[in-house]
Amino acid sequence: METLNMKQLSDERSAFQVSGDIEAVESLMHHSFRYVDSSGRQFDKETFLDQYVDPTTIQWIAQDTITFEETIKGDLAVVQLLLEERFILGTNAYEGRFWALHLYVKENDTWFWQGGQATMINE
Repeated sequence: METLNMKQLSDERSAFQVSGDIEAVESLMHHSFRYVDSSGRQFDKETFLDQYVDPTTIQWIAQDTITFEETIKGDLAVVQLLLEERFILGTNAYEGRFWALHLYVKENDTWFWQGGQATMINE
């Protein structure tokens, strides 16, 4: 059952991100959220929302999960994803596959997205 819940949470996060729903994505994020994108740039909660969710900054076309694997140990979940993404950032269009490692922590029976890291896959 936890596997289904973690996959649902991951899919929910992606859908909120693509739709530009800043409040919904923020509600899933842990207060100490940290992320490193495929260019090596570091983001906290606020800067991630500004760069990768806010529709005035990024226009998502799609973020599709190709593979999903998880490991849950107590209150920590490690999720490995292969994502296929298409988006417009500024005046540049991007399309590619990214391997992403997302960390989730459980507090008071609620899972929060702690952060993660993405790497572009060259094919």
